[in-house]
Amino acid sequence: MFIPARWRYLWLFFVVLVCALVFRLAFVDRFNELKQPYEIRQGALIDQAALLINTRISLVETQIRLFRHELELLNPTQAELEPAMISMFKLYDDTLQVRWIDTQGFERVRLNKSANSSVVAVPTDELQNKRNRYYVEAGLALADDEVFISQIDLNVEQGKVEWPFQPTLRGVIKASLASMGDGLLVINFDLRSLLNEVAALSETNIQLLVAAGEDRWIVHPDENQLWRSDLKLGATGIETDLPKLARLIEDDGLAQGAEDNNQLYTAQLIASPYQSESSLQDIVVITQTAPLVLSSLKNQALLRAALLAIATGIAGVILLTLYSRHLREVNELSVKLKHERDNLKTTLERQSSLINELAETKKLSSLSIMVAGLAHELNTPVGATQLALSSQASLLDNLIENKNTGLTKSAFDNYLEQSGKSLQQAQRNNQRAIELIQSFKRLTFERANNELNTFNVAQHLDDLCKSMHGMLHKQNIRLENKLPNHITLTGYAGALSQIVQIIISNAIDHAFENMAGACLELSCEYRGRDVVVTIRDNGKGIKADELPHIFEPFVTSKRQQEHTGLGLHMARVWIEQAFFGDINVESSPGVGTTFELTFRSAHKLAEQIAKDKIPENPFT
Repeated sequence: MFIPARWRYLWLFFVVLVCALVFRLAFVDRFNELKQPYEIRQGALIDQAALLINTRISLVETQIRLFRHELELLNPTQAELEPAMISMFKLYDDTLQVRWIDTQGFERVRLNKSANSSVVAVPTDELQNKRNRYYVEAGLALADDEVFISQIDLNVEQGKVEWPFQPTLRGVIKASLASMGDGLLVINFDLRSLLNEVAALSETNIQLLVAAGEDRWIVHPDENQLWRSDLKLGATGIETDLPKLARLIEDDGLAQGAEDNNQLYTAQLIASPYQSESSLQDIVVITQTAPLVLSSLKNQALLRAALLAIATGIAGVILLTLYSRHLREVNELSVKLKHERDNLKTTLERQSSLINELAETKKLSSLSIMVAGLAHELNTPVGATQLALSSQASLLDNLIENKNTGLTKSAFDNYLEQSGKSLQQAQRNNQRAIELIQSFKRLTFERANNELNTFNVAQHLDDLCKSMHGMLHKQNIRLENKLPNHITLTGYAGALSQIVQIIISNAIDHAFENMAGACLELSCEYRGRDVVVTIRDNGKGIKADELPHIFEPFVTSKRQQEHTGLGLHMARVWIEQAFFGDINVESSPGVGTTFELTFRSAHKLAEQIAKDKIPENPFT
């Protein structure tokens, strides 16, 4: 037996498929395992940056409201406005510029923080008109208590971006003073310290980016990407640089472990509470791994996955090899088993044939035993008859002789008397011979009879006992016949006598061995509707270790005396076949053995006939 080529190829294809699946699963599992610490750290950095940004932006509205409230409480004159604003300016560290702009857009008061952090008032001739600036237009459109927070961008003076760059966030609120009338209070907040603090969160392998809106980077590891829209250098931002990440954030507001440009990204959206076009933009805080980190993680995962896939492939090939070897061994074993089976079948057929031959021999042996017993029993009545006839012949000769010499009445009377006795003796012995022959005839006829009939158990067993009397007498064994005359049985009479003969013959051969006072007891009784024949001896008994095996074929303790060991086996087979019965044995060494033969009567036969199981006569 071998594996066909198509099955080998199919198995190899299956192994390749499994290897690919193992490679894929192992790679994904290992890669996720390796990148998980980075994702966790990215999330932690984003949380820190978002906390800093949210805290600072939330203070803008609070500070400008407090500033206006304090001015309104002081209610300074026009001359006192500038000193009052300077004193308040110093209270807020990140304040870059404070202005009072009238409703026409003109700066009326302007305070700047100098490079050395001192507060400087701008001369009146340097004040500008900011009417066209978006935050002034938005401020004039505010309701009385509403606050406008501008975009995060670079501060512009005289139409030019200030240098060094000053990232600025403006708060605008309407205000009214008796000395100045209605106007706008505008405060520019310096975001340099905030952005520097956020940028400082970046690590060697994890970089932090912050986008203000879609077209402006305000924190970026590449300084050339910062503020490009403010510098008119072409807009760059999350939409242009990371469009895949932008779509994820737009859908969910959060992106965890996203891959783009061979880097690992985590991003969080800080939505602006303001809806106008020029107000504070949505802010996106992003962390990205360094350029080589993700490649390194993938290479590690690929190595693990490749090793597992190779191991799986090797295991598959080994399994195929072992299976092929196993099939060869199974094939060799199958051939051997077939050979052994054929040998066993032949042996079994021979054994069955031998058993059948021995069974026939056993039947003939039983018949020969009966013939020998009959011959022995006939010897006495036939001999006595011969003696009576010889005596009668002698009397006749004397009568003839007396006739010639002169027959007296007394001689004739004596002849008649002696002739009567001789004839009576001859008749009795002749009748005895006739009875023995009839008994033998019944036994042989019933054993050849293939028809079920109802018979008297005692009569048939009496015939058997008569046929075996000589054998029992020769072995000095006394047979006690306790068979009641009223017990009848429906079945095969010949089979019953044959089975009982086997048990008695077995006892004669094995139970006594020249034992004095040897005795066999034969009895019969009804048990329910069954007939139980009991054969009990007072012999040496059967050993406990031999008792379970006595009904097995060819088991005998006297094989050297040419015993076959089939007797009890055939008895059990025949009682099961002919009567659906069984044999039970009880034996005690030194006490004796009891065989109980149970013969199922008409009720059991009726049940089996209803099932199309008519009992077989084993002697036909």
